Amino acid sequence: MSNTKMDLKIMSKRVELLEMKIKELEKLAPESYETRLKQVEETIYVAKEMLTVTEASLYLGLSMSQIYKMTSTMAIPHYKPRGKMVYFDKKELNRWMKKNHMVPRGYSKKNDDKEGQ
Repeated sequence: MSNTKMDLKIMSKRVELLEMKIKELEKLAPESYETRLKQVEETIYVAKEMLTVTEASLYLGLSMSQIYKMTSTMAIPHYKPRGKMVYFDKKELNRWMKKNHMVPRGYSKKNDDKEGQ
């Protein structure tokens, strides 16, 4: 066999393999990957120390307008390094969320400790 025939045979085999791979990929639902990617992108804030308003909104489960209102009334700890963009320290948000702890009637730390043993 000449080099040209060998090259054609190799190319033909490669094309055949590529077609098989494409058929496999077509079986996968692209919508599920897009949905999952969007979820991952939306929760990337978990690994960050400082959050934007959008990320803080998702993290706290509050609307962005609520977040902005709370920053304007100084009801939530935040930073404005350049006077315009608002950022939040995740550790400070966690402390802020734990303020005003409401303890149900009949609940005590002692009962909690006994159940853990």
